[in-house]
Amino acid sequence: MTDEIFGNITALEAFSSMFRSGRIPHSILIYGEKGLGKKLLAKRLAMALLCENRHDETPCGECRSCRNIMKNVHPDVIFPEKSGKLMTYTAEICREVCSDCIVLPNDGSAKVYIFSDCDSIKIPAQNSLLKIVEEPPGHVYFIFTASSKDIFLPTIISRVTGIPVCPCSIDECISALVKKGYSVEDAEAAADVFGGNIGKCIGYIGDEALREVTGLTKSAADSIIRGDEYGLLKILSSPLLKDREAMNGFLGMLSCIIRDSTVIKFGADAELSGCSRTLAQKLSDKLSVGSAEKIYRSIERAASDIKANVNPSLITAVLCGEIISS
Repeated sequence: MTDEIFGNITALEAFSSMFRSGRIPHSILIYGEKGLGKKLLAKRLAMALLCENRHDETPCGECRSCRNIMKNVHPDVIFPEKSGKLMTYTAEICREVCSDCIVLPNDGSAKVYIFSDCDSIKIPAQNSLLKIVEEPPGHVYFIFTASSKDIFLPTIISRVTGIPVCPCSIDECISALVKKGYSVEDAEAAADVFGGNIGKCIGYIGDEALREVTGLTKSAADSIIRGDEYGLLKILSSPLLKDREAMNGFLGMLSCIIRDSTVIKFGADAELSGCSRTLAQKLSDKLSVGSAEKIYRSIERAASDIKANVNPSLITAVLCGEIISS
């Protein structure tokens, strides 16, 4: 059987429409934040394209092709390799894909190339794919996944069909987590932090370090609400945040809470990212839109400085001062 997909009705309806019309794009971009099931949807689409017993857009999950795709051993579903410090797709790899495209399928009616997590893909690599993405051989399909369309060049975006993914509702997320074997208590605690993002909720439940970073994020938001500069500086000076990955996660969650506090002011709750809605509501009551915007920009600047290897102590000191003065 295929893995169950929770939520993402819009994406599934888009797949259904493609297959019903018989006009399936040869280049598709599935985009949205991490944890929303983009790679699962990409694999589901590959299964539908190669299923031996497909009914409409739904793969059977039982045929040899479906089983091989689920096991990641189908010779015609190719996951190009990443390399380098950033573990990304290089121009060389993309050129190899272009050369391989002309070779007919080994075991099915089509070849599917899945470029997953393209957030760090470089411009030369994209340029290497331009021609083949625009005019692929009839037996070739490309599926890209990324957090945003903006990662790609306009020339690439114009050649692909974009399909967004969205979080589940809170109730759907909790139900999905319980079906996956997590306790109701853990599911509810995770959903309170990450809303309907099932992938992030699973990470939260299983990763103690992430839970610690989340706790620091909540404490930082609470310090902002109280206007407690010393408390905020103490949190930002935590040894845990000396780790760049942890600091990036902290800043990412904090920026989401600040963003959501502004969204709440405009009554657009459906647009919330899901990072601790309770704190976002309290911040919405505390901060003006202008103050929230200044804090958000300060956090984004700090995240950029972290990537540029600026001294972490300097970053936290500046960030603390900018937040309290906003």
